[in-house]
Amino acid sequence: MALKMEDTAMSNNSTTLSTRDQIFASLEVAGKIVATVKKSNFSTINEVVKLTCAMAGEFMGLARLNIRNMSQGWTMTLSLATRQTSKPLTTASAPISSYKQASLFS
Repeated sequence: MALKMEDTAMSNNSTTLSTRDQIFASLEVAGKIVATVKKSNFSTINEVVKLTCAMAGEFMGLARLNIRNMSQGWTMTLSLATRQTSKPLTTASAPISSYKQASLFS
């Protein structure tokens, strides 16, 4: 899964992180919250993004990540775009000739 971050505003001084800060993050895909994180000990915004996306599992398309630093009182919203790379084909355990094809006329 490849992530592309847009509109991060990470150079803004109001969005700095300290490892003591309590962070709440929620990841929304297609209008549904698929992961939430509430913890401290983050050094960077990228660590928050990676953990939240990892907790969400596989998802594809556009997502919105809302991050709130409850200790300092700021919030930010990141837009994420994901695309799933093709998975390698796996070899079936039985040869193809042993599979029967379903038919409406059998």
